[in-house]
Amino acid sequence: MRSRIIKYLIISMLFLLISIYYTFLFASHGTIRLLDSYDMLFHWNRISSLDNIITSPTNFNYWGQVGNFTNVFYPWLTMLPGFIIFKLVGSPFSGFLVFLTLITFLTLLSSYYFMNKFVHNTLQALLFAVIYTLSFFRLASVLYRSGVAEYTCYIFIPMLFYAFARLLQGKFAAWPLLALAMSLIILTHPLTGFCSIVMMLVLLFLILFVHVAHHWRYWGELLVAGLKAVLVVTITCIGLFIPMLEQMRFQPINRPVIMNLAQMAQDPLTLWQNTWTTDVRSYSIGIAALIAVLLIAIFIWWDKPVYRLVGIAAIIALILSTKIIPWQYFQNTFMNYLQFPWRFLNLATFFLAIYLSHILTQIVKNVSPLWQLLVLVLTLAGFSIQAAISVQQFNQQPHPKTIITVQNVQTKVSKFTQTDYYPQKSLFFKKDLKHHYFVVDGQKTKLPFTTTDNSYMVKYYNKTTSVIDLPILFYKGVQVQINNVTVPTKSSYRGTVLIYTQAGENNIVVTYHYPFISRLALIISFAGLIILILLILNHKWQIFVYLSKMYRQ
Repeated sequence: MRSRIIKYLIISMLFLLISIYYTFLFASHGTIRLLDSYDMLFHWNRISSLDNIITSPTNFNYWGQVGNFTNVFYPWLTMLPGFIIFKLVGSPFSGFLVFLTLITFLTLLSSYYFMNKFVHNTLQALLFAVIYTLSFFRLASVLYRSGVAEYTCYIFIPMLFYAFARLLQGKFAAWPLLALAMSLIILTHPLTGFCSIVMMLVLLFLILFVHVAHHWRYWGELLVAGLKAVLVVTITCIGLFIPMLEQMRFQPINRPVIMNLAQMAQDPLTLWQNTWTTDVRSYSIGIAALIAVLLIAIFIWWDKPVYRLVGIAAIIALILSTKIIPWQYFQNTFMNYLQFPWRFLNLATFFLAIYLSHILTQIVKNVSPLWQLLVLVLTLAGFSIQAAISVQQFNQQPHPKTIITVQNVQTKVSKFTQTDYYPQKSLFFKKDLKHHYFVVDGQKTKLPFTTTDNSYMVKYYNKTTSVIDLPILFYKGVQVQINNVTVPTKSSYRGTVLIYTQAGENNIVVTYHYPFISRLALIISFAGLIILILLILNHKWQIFVYLSKMYRQ
């Protein structure tokens, strides 16, 4: 028992050192360079604005102080640790570096834990954790795309497919773990959840060719376990989708940009050529993943059934990211929410990392532990050097969109605005809203205002009653008080909050609250998550009690 604790401590320390090194590479010059987009500022606003998320769907101190409902349309649960870290550290810049370190550490830990449970081989689990977490495509998501939610999902993907593998093996009691993993993925990045579901369906089809599935009873029990998982995931995620749908039904909402799927899909030849590069702007899988593809082509014919499934799944995920799929036929369907078919490279990276770690383990399984340690050290060194080279290339790129430092981060975050999830009527007036123009009795003007997390406050005086169009986006759940009295509101032609003032002094306070249905959905989701976690913990406790009784006998 003591040796096992020492082993886990050593592994945890190794993972912590890797995570710190990874974060150091990310901000090695004490700055963060944005080359692709302003998504980093988007996520910093998301995380920083969670101060009042339980009581209000918006935070008036962020999103340009216009009351943007981004946190209603974008999941926030797994960003709460980031918010706590931001508060403890006191700076979005330093806080994010700590958060990135935590995400990388948890990705390594999750990868190791679930692979070790799957194969019962420490070396393979360590190799997989390193290959998967330090993979080229994940590095691109961290360094270039700033896809915080997307690479946070890397923590939960090993859990998801471990649980799904257990179900496919006939261990149907694993469905709660499957439900928890899928819930956490959807509540982090729904598009990664969609890609994961697609790959699970692929594996479900492939299992038809394995003898374990050649029984009707197997399919009946698998169906029951699957339906249980689907039901629980629906309950745990209802707090995300119901508030979103309630606002979309209330008025037309500006959704994120619709991309041309066929154009965004990878050209197979270009994808092949870019695998040889260390430039993270290539949206490629990297040379290690290419080696894994070649190993699949060589060894899959003689491999175990489980690794045949892994290899085929990896190839299918690669194909799904390319123009081989006629994506143009899906353009006018719900699939256009995917935006970029190359998102499937996240899953391809996962399956390729499994296969590469498997082959490396097989190569050295009959040699001394020192040689096995050498393979692990060389793998870690190779991926670390590749990451360092990629970061160096990235930092040499001219003309970044912006450079964020400790000194300017607060200004950058507070000035950031974006029009995703605006009422559609507001898009034409986005410049007016950005500069906080009021419209008083038909005349555009500026008025002094103050904000807190929960409220937007204006003082206005006029001898007669006036009609004021506030530069605050109008959503369901708005409440306006004038001199502590709630007054009627409606949506203006700008898609903003319109009120009628009284003669004399008007102390105007605007707040937002969750409508009843949204509050109920959030309560159901939280309750569902807590019950699901308790169900999993109770199952583990029962196993512990059983093992204790066996030991006493």
